[in-house]
Amino acid sequence: MSEPLISICIPAYKKPEFVVRCIQSIQKQSHKNVEIIISDDSPTQDIKIAIQPYISELNVKYYHNVPALKSPKNWNNALGKATGDFYMLMHQDDWFEQAQSLSIYVKAFAQNPAASFVFCKNTAVQPDGNTITLQAIQSLLKNMLHKPYHLVRANVIGPPSNTMLRKAVTTRYDESYIWLVDVDYYVQLLIKGYQYVYLDQHLVSIGLHEDQTTVFCRNNEDVIVKENIWFAKKLGNTAFKDILIYDYYWRLLRNYKIRSLTDLNRMGVTNENILPVITKMLAVQAPLPLSLLGIGVFSKIAMLICYLSRPKSK
Repeated sequence: MSEPLISICIPAYKKPEFVVRCIQSIQKQSHKNVEIIISDDSPTQDIKIAIQPYISELNVKYYHNVPALKSPKNWNNALGKATGDFYMLMHQDDWFEQAQSLSIYVKAFAQNPAASFVFCKNTAVQPDGNTITLQAIQSLLKNMLHKPYHLVRANVIGPPSNTMLRKAVTTRYDESYIWLVDVDYYVQLLIKGYQYVYLDQHLVSIGLHEDQTTVFCRNNEDVIVKENIWFAKKLGNTAFKDILIYDYYWRLLRNYKIRSLTDLNRMGVTNENILPVITKMLAVQAPLPLSLLGIGVFSKIAMLICYLSRPKSK
């Protein structure tokens, strides 16, 4: 039986050395039936030039976007060109850690025919080469299908590069997001009932560096708060019956010192995107000094009182 075709979709922007490292890790794979799709947002031809030595050896499809699509639209553009039986969205600064990585993913699908996506341990590599393994929270891993919204509390799946999907999964990324784009995507998959397999193995290395979107967002609180409030609107009031989701948003407002709807408006959130349950939280927190809210026991009691008196969903 011939090997299934795997599409490795790489949305690229500058940093040709990262793209080359990623391609080299694909070249080393024991699973050889691979197409590499590069959707390049760079203003120059540097990446196109850098990949030329690999064109004759690998099945590489290169697309230069003028004007640039920007993330995550560029992600979707790359995924839209995939023709494989399986596909992965591989960020250019990530790479396969071992030569058997693709084979291990494919074997997991073969052993779990009902699975629509497979993901591995989330292992990040710092510029100095030191690794950071983010431990998967077992309770979340087991209950994701029943409690998909809890991914906003802890993204145990990790970045897209960790994940391989069957071609039958046609869900794409919500292009309005930057910070929560992967969380929102995984929640969409889980709500649709897609089964998954977790591999407790270091198959993909996630490269860390200062130019990443993650770093940009962490330095821009408005993006984090705005997208969390948008995500709350997607969740709807029913999700706030879960006290852990309620507590997550209570702490979000407290930690980012959001005191009013006006504060949210300044961050780019319009009133129609603010759920009544969020408005109620703000009304309870606003009269309380931040120094008092910063006391864990007091904040927890105030949250519980607010939770018990929340607007009930119909």
